[in-house]
Amino acid sequence: MPDEAVSNPTAAPPATATPVLTPTQKPTPKPTPKPTPTTPPSQTPAPYPAVAGIVDASNLGWPRQVETSEGVVTIESPPQRIHTLSLGHDEIIAALVGPRRFSGIGSFTANPTYSNIADEVVGLEKVTRDAEEVLGLEPDLVVASKFSKADLIDLIEEAGVPVVRAALESSAEGNIPNILLLGYLLGAEERALQLAAEIQERLSIVSEKVPQPGDPDRPAVLSIARFADAISAAGDGSTEGGIISAAGAVNAAARDGISGHQTVSIESIAAMNPNLILITQPEPGASRLREELLRDPALANVPAIADERVVIADPRRYTTLSHWNVRGVEQTAVLLYPERFRDVRFEDFDPFQGK
Repeated sequence: MPDEAVSNPTAAPPATATPVLTPTQKPTPKPTPKPTPTTPPSQTPAPYPAVAGIVDASNLGWPRQVETSEGVVTIESPPQRIHTLSLGHDEIIAALVGPRRFSGIGSFTANPTYSNIADEVVGLEKVTRDAEEVLGLEPDLVVASKFSKADLIDLIEEAGVPVVRAALESSAEGNIPNILLLGYLLGAEERALQLAAEIQERLSIVSEKVPQPGDPDRPAVLSIARFADAISAAGDGSTEGGIISAAGAVNAAARDGISGHQTVSIESIAAMNPNLILITQPEPGASRLREELLRDPALANVPAIADERVVIADPRRYTTLSHWNVRGVEQTAVLLYPERFRDVRFEDFDPFQGK
């Protein structure tokens, strides 16, 4: 994951002849007339979803309690100085309450190569995953992920700072319960419900226009990246693999038994025989890998190579563990089925607009 396992390379613009997935626009549905209500709307607010981790979803006052792998944590009032230990959580929390409530950020959140909110956090203090530096930010809440080291969390908790270890999932839809949990934790229930609904709507727009799972018309797509001279393919359970499936394609690596991210050879890529190859690493390495693949005689008969369907994809949309990977789904679907999305416009998620 970007904030846990990848060094910070220097990004460079791709060559002009290289196809690159560029941001498109948010779906603009056709307006429909609003029905005239026949009865006055109810004055009783709908109950907040009782997702895993919320001890009592009916309690919308303070203090409130959540329970994760770190046990039951009591939050006395809406946290105002939040620090997370992952880029994915920073992206979600920025969407829920805005970056002004961050006490500081990690280096990946500030890196525009990987972060979807880099322009929103300019000027915030950056720290490493070091307990002393994190505590120096004086946070009133730390949000950890399943990737966060136990000894780091222990030191933060020993200093009296509440820590909540919240899930990060590889699919945008799978992250909805986590978004609802964080919304409750931060006192941003309404915004969390809005974001969850937007995710579901956007994914539905794509799903309705692409071949469904099991359809033989689904093309095979392979997502790869090269670091330390080894090519890695994204298989079952990976963020990239989930994006490929949601976009109406077959994840070639998962189909051929690869789980997570595994090193593959050129011969393995040839055997997978993909119709499209996505390169999800930053520049300049992405362009170099693309050119090497296109020139390799062992791949000459692979459809993606023969048709030059080797596309450099934006790492921010394909490797993040947040709702932003919906953009990867949309971009991949448009790439695979341009005619089906000719009248659909996609945009990035709007930044937080509240106070």
